[in-house]
Amino acid sequence: MNFSSASRAAILAHYNTTLVWGANALAHMTDANDALIAQAQQHFTAGRFDAAGQVLQSILQTTPDHAGALEAMSFVWSARSDYVRAAEFAWRAALPAATTADQLQHAARICQLAQRHADAVALYDRLLVLVPDHAASLHGAAMSLVQLEQGEAALEYFARLTRRNPKAPEVHYNRGTLLGQLGRYDEELDAYRRAIELKPDFVAAWTNLGVALRDLHRFDDALRHFKKALSIDNNDAGARTNRAQTNLLLGEFEHGWREYEWRWRDGTMSHGLPDATQWKGQPLAGKTVFVHAEQGFGDTVQFVRFVERLHGQGANVIVQVQDELVELLQGVAGAASVIGKASPVPAFDYHLPMLSLPHALALRKEDFAPSGAYLHVDDATRATWSDVIGVEEGVEAGGKRRLRVGVVWSGNTTHLNDRNRSMPLTELLPLFGADARFISLQKDLRERDRASFDDLVQRGRLIDAGPRLTTFSATAALIAQLDLVIAVDTAVAHLAGALGKPVWIALPFTPDWRWQMHREDSPWYAKARLFRQTRRNVWEDAVKALCKAIDAEIAAHAS
Repeated sequence: MNFSSASRAAILAHYNTTLVWGANALAHMTDANDALIAQAQQHFTAGRFDAAGQVLQSILQTTPDHAGALEAMSFVWSARSDYVRAAEFAWRAALPAATTADQLQHAARICQLAQRHADAVALYDRLLVLVPDHAASLHGAAMSLVQLEQGEAALEYFARLTRRNPKAPEVHYNRGTLLGQLGRYDEELDAYRRAIELKPDFVAAWTNLGVALRDLHRFDDALRHFKKALSIDNNDAGARTNRAQTNLLLGEFEHGWREYEWRWRDGTMSHGLPDATQWKGQPLAGKTVFVHAEQGFGDTVQFVRFVERLHGQGANVIVQVQDELVELLQGVAGAASVIGKASPVPAFDYHLPMLSLPHALALRKEDFAPSGAYLHVDDATRATWSDVIGVEEGVEAGGKRRLRVGVVWSGNTTHLNDRNRSMPLTELLPLFGADARFISLQKDLRERDRASFDDLVQRGRLIDAGPRLTTFSATAALIAQLDLVIAVDTAVAHLAGALGKPVWIALPFTPDWRWQMHREDSPWYAKARLFRQTRRNVWEDAVKALCKAIDAEIAAHAS
């Protein structure tokens, strides 16, 4: 689900067309600087931003705290889309107690664009002292608090904003999105419905309401709401992409893959290549196809398997992946070469985004899972883990070695669904009571997990391999020598599956579309088992199932 707020482009358009800088800078002019400020404004208006910056810098060299020049410099850097530098100038310009409401609002917006959300909240609060219940400031402060993960504080601003603007549909819409993040799902639904009541053609509210219903497993209702959104605007990419993901989640692949192509139109991604040259099934004999990665590492590992099918149709396939995956994917079946994102785009006849492969190849469910591993690790790389995978004490005397189990309990914090897919290590502690040799595949450790992690390591219940997991190739080399990987929905889960290893994946109540619903296996990886939350945001049942399963696995291993 998405918040509705002013985009960077919209804010910049406001600055450049209304010339707010000129008005604010003029308020700070002195006789000595009148001509320079006017000269800088002329340069800025004409689009000569470097020249404007040079003039303003000459003022700041002699008067470092000149508020008008500082504020004007923030516009110059904003026009260059360098919001980090712009925010520094805007913040300094807003320091004087006499700063006006308009100037505070400008500085707060620039700080938001620079991701300086704590500073933005402070500036909005100063503005609210001058203009109590100022709608844009209440909204802006709430949105920055959302980014700071201070949801309850953000709700207080939304409450003030709702009282001030009870009939503003966007306020109810954004409040609904925040309520969903806080797990207050009934209130979330009510907020979207109120937004729709006030604005019946509010496409984004219909779409978010559909997503909220999908997350409650009310799939028929969700699809009806996406359909309603599209009846208002048949070209709304958000509604189409969410309907596609819902159909994919439900196993309706043909319709889902086709409509998933709308993901390129919803404003969240861009590959920068012409649509006219995207491959749509034309003959490939003698043609060069440029397949380029999109989204996350796991997506690349999952979908690179289909490159071989293009090669099978006679194509010369060049694959571009994230730089971190280049070493691992060298030599992947079907690719003439594998290059990184930092490499220049090669000459090609057709291009294809990685996750468009199933649609372009008209794949069916039975085409998904490979018969075995499609990624491999050479012996030399495997040998680098000999100290970790070495023979256990007592095994030399005829004992049977314990099961080697790699564990990952959280993913990248920047992932949009991280709060649902990752679990605190404390939730997984019962697993480590099993008589297995657990090895942490966790590359980055969160502060919330530090105490539990250190305790497990000190008690010999967990081996910390994290500091040596510097590349995907290193992680793959370790996984290749394990008996089992237990992970949440991260790239490591896909890597284990691609290496042909048994992988048990702990999934949230409503998982990512690729894992579908209700099944314990996966069409993507032959040796995958899925362990699902049975209650939203509660891992207890999934962890109990994992503990029961590993006890059975250990018993089978010992027999």
